[in-house]
Amino acid sequence: MKALGMLEVYSFTTAVYAADICAKTGNVKVIAFDRNRPKSADVPAPLVMLIKIEGDVADVKSAIEAGKKYAEEQGKYIVSHVIPNPGTNVEKMAYKIDINKDKFNKALPKTFLGVEDIKYEPSHCIGLLEVSGLVAAIEGLDEMTKAANVRIIHTEKRLGGRLVTLVITGEIDAVTASVARGKVCAEKLGHVYGDAVIANLHEEVAKFFNFN
Repeated sequence: MKALGMLEVYSFTTAVYAADICAKTGNVKVIAFDRNRPKSADVPAPLVMLIKIEGDVADVKSAIEAGKKYAEEQGKYIVSHVIPNPGTNVEKMAYKIDINKDKFNKALPKTFLGVEDIKYEPSHCIGLLEVSGLVAAIEGLDEMTKAANVRIIHTEKRLGGRLVTLVITGEIDAVTASVARGKVCAEKLGHVYGDAVIANLHEEVAKFFNFN
């Protein structure tokens, strides 16, 4: 590993969007998403996500800066750092993956360390809706799938189901309408911590999801 870049943000939605920006900015690999709980309850979202990328030092620095700028604009940036030529033990720790708890992507390896033959997904559009509580999440998902021709490809349930992120895919117009409708309905039952639509999701982020 020539350089390790780390970007820590609040919310799963922010992390995925920022990772996509990182991948599109520089010639880098997104090697893992990791997570933690915030120290305080008074935060933009009750979930800390760490994006980890690797590549040449210059590419990693530019990618992290681009992702940082987005997170700052969203008010969800925490910290970022780049380590040139990290040691072996640091490298092993860097590849830890902590998403896909519900095993939506059964092909996702436990680590990308040493994995070279990766089947990349073609460009997709995804929508994300991150809400507090299972009731609000189920209501949001119901309305999302009724609003347009979309399908769910991933969920992230954290804090015992008190924080749920729904990830859908479809044509961009359908995904946009679906997320908008789901947000309106979910807000009636819980707090929405994040919503986003990503057109042409970069393959370095798409590999964490299963579109089949």
